[in-house]
Amino acid sequence: PPTHPELLDWLAVEFIESGWDVKHLIRLIVTSATYCQDSKSTTKLNERDPENRLLARGPRQRLTAEMLRDQALALSGLLVQDVGGPPVYPYQPSNLYSNIVVAADYPGTRYTESTGPALYRRSLYTFWKRTVPQPTLATFDAPDREVCTARRLKTDTPLQALALMNDTIQLECARKLGERMMREGGTSPGPRLSFAFELAT
Repeated sequence: PPTHPELLDWLAVEFIESGWDVKHLIRLIVTSATYCQDSKSTTKLNERDPENRLLARGPRQRLTAEMLRDQALALSGLLVQDVGGPPVYPYQPSNLYSNIVVAADYPGTRYTESTGPALYRRSLYTFWKRTVPQPTLATFDAPDREVCTARRLKTDTPLQALALMNDTIQLECARKLGERMMREGGTSPGPRLSFAFELAT
């Protein structure tokens, strides 16, 4: 059974009274004090609520694969905010489909990289082939979508650090963030670092 039935009842009534406004409900949840709190906790609270079922602290795990990419794009100022549209083909290792995908002449057998703003769309719009998942997203535990996944596993591996240091989109985002720090963060290193830290956190 739910741990907070009164809260669910209140949210249901709020949803109805708002005229079934989904955006209002989502905004209400993500701007709540519970959603915005950090992961700091006390020993006493950890003993009382080790699984955080009472939601007294924020989550302690890192962002999902898609969110990590989108966060880098947002911090750098490259993220395209357009909603809807066809799938896009962001950076991916060349010849990734070789010897994996049948070389027939129909859509989905070739990966033609997007150009311009399409490279910086949200990860939600990334073209995804179930038999060949996007490598960087897979490195950060994105499921391969061949079967239904109820809960994502979270791992920490050296390969993830290498991906953040060498992936094309991460390098491009880092360069653009540096430009943004120079342009908007002040005239000396201290304020620029503070600006970047505030953006990232």
